[in-house]
Amino acid sequence: MKSTNRIFGLTLLIAMSVVLGCRRGLPSSVGESDEGNVSKVASKFKLEATGDGAAQAELPDPTGFANITGKVTIEGSIDTTKFVSYAVNKDANVCSSEVNRRVQVNDGGLQWGLLFYDGDFEVGNEKWDHSDYQTQGSAVLDGDLAFDQKSCIFLSRIKAMRTGQTLKILNSDSVGHNAKLDGLTSANLQIGAGASVDYKPGFQESKPFGVSCSAHPWMGSYIIVRDNSLYAVTGEDGTFEIRNVPTGVELPFKFWHEVIPSGSFSMKVNGEDVSVSRGGFTLQTLEDGQDVDLQITINADDFNKAL
Repeated sequence: MKSTNRIFGLTLLIAMSVVLGCRRGLPSSVGESDEGNVSKVASKFKLEATGDGAAQAELPDPTGFANITGKVTIEGSIDTTKFVSYAVNKDANVCSSEVNRRVQVNDGGLQWGLLFYDGDFEVGNEKWDHSDYQTQGSAVLDGDLAFDQKSCIFLSRIKAMRTGQTLKILNSDSVGHNAKLDGLTSANLQIGAGASVDYKPGFQESKPFGVSCSAHPWMGSYIIVRDNSLYAVTGEDGTFEIRNVPTGVELPFKFWHEVIPSGSFSMKVNGEDVSVSRGGFTLQTLEDGQDVDLQITINADDFNKAL
């Protein structure tokens, strides 16, 4: 009887395989995606998330746009000697022996901090997506906007881009590298000396993903991909700018740094204590045409206790 059941089960499995066919497939090329298919899939997920396929509630119309400039400052002293990459042990004639620090603080300003809008957004709707940003939605990020590596160091510790954009990944070294990207559109791209490759993500990321080089394991960086351009990476002095932020609507934002990427911590926004959960906090509703100065202060202890 057991033998009969086994034969019946095997026959049924073969029949189902013939009917269903092979469901797995590989993309036509690494690092590329069909934007039309991505939009269809995303739309389907949104409809299914409502339970019965009903349309989601419409977002409110923003009243205009505002600009945000500011600075992220560290209060206290961070022991940056704890936050260094692996020592150079290969291609010493090319790779810099300079210590590659994961935390950079210059005169109190935090470099490589990331701020990004983390709420609902209507891509292509000019009340949300400013016309200046729409023209950049399918841009090729090259030149100063490219993702480069030199002396076996990723020159950007965190890079922000939009889903429809193409990122040029450069190799300015005389030795080969690979860029292993761990995002939803994952890839392991081989980049010869002095060469470049294109990376075009197809999905928005809720947080930055890691970038590494297997040939030189001390190299590390991050990329975040968003559907909108409401993000900024702090410069050497900790300053940042986000232009054309929708006004008259709720503004949930996130702060991210690779050493304190998640969890709860406290920071001050324009002198007032703000509780941050998983990096998230909400800005005050802005008014059309407003120019906002956003001063963010983070206690050094939140970094020092990270390791």
